[in-house]
Amino acid sequence: MKVTLEKRTVLLLSVFSIGFWWVALYVINLISHSVVVSQLNEQRELTRADVFLARDKLENAIFMDTYLAESLVTLVTIDPQFAVANWSQIVQKTIGKSKLIRHIALAPNNVISDVFPLEGNQAAIGFDFSSNVEQFRTVELARKSQRVFIAGPLHLVQQGEALIARFPVFSDYPKNQNYWGSISVVMDYQQLVTYSGLTKLQNVEVALRGVDGSGPLGEVFFGDREVFESPDLTTVIHLPTGEWQLALNYQIDNAMFGKTKWQTQGMAVLTAFILYLSLLILYRAYRLAHLASMQDDLTKLPNRRFVIKQLTELLDRSEQPSFVLLNLDLNNFKQVNDKFGHEVGDKLLLHVSSILMNSVRVYDFIARLGGDEFVIILHRVSEDALVNSIIKNIKEQVEKQPLQVDRHTIQTTVSVGYAFPSANQDSVSELMARADHNMYYDKNLSQRQQKESEVLETNQETH
Repeated sequence: MKVTLEKRTVLLLSVFSIGFWWVALYVINLISHSVVVSQLNEQRELTRADVFLARDKLENAIFMDTYLAESLVTLVTIDPQFAVANWSQIVQKTIGKSKLIRHIALAPNNVISDVFPLEGNQAAIGFDFSSNVEQFRTVELARKSQRVFIAGPLHLVQQGEALIARFPVFSDYPKNQNYWGSISVVMDYQQLVTYSGLTKLQNVEVALRGVDGSGPLGEVFFGDREVFESPDLTTVIHLPTGEWQLALNYQIDNAMFGKTKWQTQGMAVLTAFILYLSLLILYRAYRLAHLASMQDDLTKLPNRRFVIKQLTELLDRSEQPSFVLLNLDLNNFKQVNDKFGHEVGDKLLLHVSSILMNSVRVYDFIARLGGDEFVIILHRVSEDALVNSIIKNIKEQVEKQPLQVDRHTIQTTVSVGYAFPSANQDSVSELMARADHNMYYDKNLSQRQQKESEVLETNQETH
């Protein structure tokens, strides 16, 4: 019976362990996925904020420098002669306040007469915009619209890329019928990109399109045009005239998210393992408490409660039970307690329980009901002859193995009664009562035999 219980416990623990770790691994995957998705969303929000900040910086820088240049247009409109005569001093102050302006060119009748700074731009003096179709196109767009036109980005002859703000100048403001010429403000495109922070964005691919402020219809001038095919996000960059379109695709940092996933799973597995151990400890505590309630404190054998449980299970089986119940009682146990004390009596009980365990088969069941009373369930036994043989062996083993305590030898014997389950479906109490009754019959028989033996010995001594 003990082996069966162990197998059942192992089976239950195995089923629990498999179920626990299946659920745990499923939950761990959900948690790690949730953490990675949360981190991904957080990273995207941060990247999105950085992109919008870069967009705002682009807009602010272009509008700020355009606003500064407009003051030159006002000055030329009011007094073109003074502006031309003092061009270098006036423009120097404007460029000093700007972030992007490389140089500014003044072109009466669309022919460049002055450039500041002159160094590196001498070749531009005398250049007629009408001689260059592309440049003349943007100058004419500014004249016809009567407001600034942002051209580019485009490649400069002097090397590099730039935005050129074309300002039309009219001598009869606000009628604007008499065209005087133009002012061209060249803004450093690379410096603009660097200032905005577009080149420093991480975990994102960005592209810009809309040359000359043509918006979504313009060509791509920054990044890869494939970004616009399926962008994660698009936004508009407003210019003084027209707009650019910005598109982005989020890039996944597989190394970072892989590390996050493994760290999360590691922590979750550790937590699950701690929980698993805690549950096992609780189960073990329950098992120990349950075992303690089913175990005799002195001999560590099963107690009366356990015996009743086992007999109930055996009698409840559908087939005819095949076992026999033995009831054992130590003879003269009270005298041992009275003569040597309860401590020696406890040692005698332990000694007898050890003999009993060595006198039956491994699959038989031994328990202590209380006091000096024991029970044994012999499995797969159905014949009286076999039962009597086992009982005889038990009695012999107990009788020939006295307890040695200090210098005393304590001899003891046992009385044994047994009962088979009847075909009339005995209850547990009825079966135990019959075995107990038979044990007392055996005890009384032993006592009569002992008295007769003592009388016989006395008579022999008398004669």
